[in-house]
Amino acid sequence: MKTLTVLPILLIILLTSCSILNKKPIEPKPTIITIDSVETLHGKINDILEDDLFKSASIGINVISAKTGEILYTKDSLKLHHPASTTKLFTSATALVKLGTDFKFETTLYVDKNRETLSTNNIYLKGRGDPLLEILDIETLAKGLVKSGVKSIEGDIIVDESYFDTVREGPGWMWDDKPFHLSALSIRSIEPENQMESRAIACGKILRITLIEKGISIKGKVISGEVPSDAVIVSQHQSPHLGEIIRLMNKPSDNWIAEFLFKTIGAEVKGVPGTWRKGREVISGFLEEILDGSPSHRFVDGSGLSRYNLVNSLVLSELLLYMHKQFAMMPEFFTSLPIAGVDGTLRNRMQGMYAEKTLRAKTGTLSGVSALAGYTVTVEGEVLVFGILISHYVGSSAAARGIQDQIGSVLTGFRRIPNSE
Repeated sequence: MKTLTVLPILLIILLTSCSILNKKPIEPKPTIITIDSVETLHGKINDILEDDLFKSASIGINVISAKTGEILYTKDSLKLHHPASTTKLFTSATALVKLGTDFKFETTLYVDKNRETLSTNNIYLKGRGDPLLEILDIETLAKGLVKSGVKSIEGDIIVDESYFDTVREGPGWMWDDKPFHLSALSIRSIEPENQMESRAIACGKILRITLIEKGISIKGKVISGEVPSDAVIVSQHQSPHLGEIIRLMNKPSDNWIAEFLFKTIGAEVKGVPGTWRKGREVISGFLEEILDGSPSHRFVDGSGLSRYNLVNSLVLSELLLYMHKQFAMMPEFFTSLPIAGVDGTLRNRMQGMYAEKTLRAKTGTLSGVSALAGYTVTVEGEVLVFGILISHYVGSSAAARGIQDQIGSVLTGFRRIPNSE
């Protein structure tokens, strides 16, 4: 009986031993080294900033994830720099928000209320800051007068430029920046015959010549004045909508358009006449509305020609972040920016780099100043907002631009998930 009892026990022990012998040994898990993608980004940008340019030059950078608001890289982002033409980003954003994307500039031709059927005393040409006004537009306005039946003008052609003040040059503009001598009634290609005259008088003279050619007799002269409150509109010209005008400004970095916009936002928000001071107040107020506190900045013109303008890369990037969230206005703002390697002031930059055909940004250049600010999309589809301000260097801006291009390419090539290849 004892023998029969022991046999099953020995069998169980034997089977258990075989199972243990056949089981594979447990292999230790390999140690996984995690590489922080943001830390890697920092290293790449820091390597770029080892350039000899920064032995004397200054730089301010701020990079933000548009989706999360996370600051991915920052360096001296509170240091003030001259923004140069990145000033146009502030002019563009303020104009879109305060005036609306469908805003249009108007140029209007009036006649006296109590005119006779075939004649009128005076006619009035009033400008409201259209930066795209052309000779053809004046000729079209003249046709409106002809259609009204007027055959003679017994008085004068009065040009009204009261929508802007008569200060022609912006604060801090240098003599070699070819000042524009702004007037609310201007044709860019037409300079006054007399330097003491305004561009408005030049527009009035074009109108006079056109009307005479169309058979209307004019006894008086072209003079400055204002439209009476009871004058009657006979024809009107409207510019393209604001979204299109901003594209025409930002792609080639057009200073002329920027200054008209700057004074216009002053006139529309603060009241006529538009001035550089009012434009400055509107932009400052706008920044206080959209940013926490009162960010350190100074804007005195709309184009960035003036060296009185000061801004830091933090404010620059935060403005871009705000505009990215404005669904109604973002398309006009975003598409106005030059595309790397494709068009505008970025046509010949970043070709053959990650950023080509992806990065969109506004450039800025003055003597000793180079700026780049805008958006790019990473290889994983994440939108990044960035502002890069470089200043206090001597000589060509090529080195500064090259550094900006390298940073732009690194940002576009950024990935949070390591490449498995």
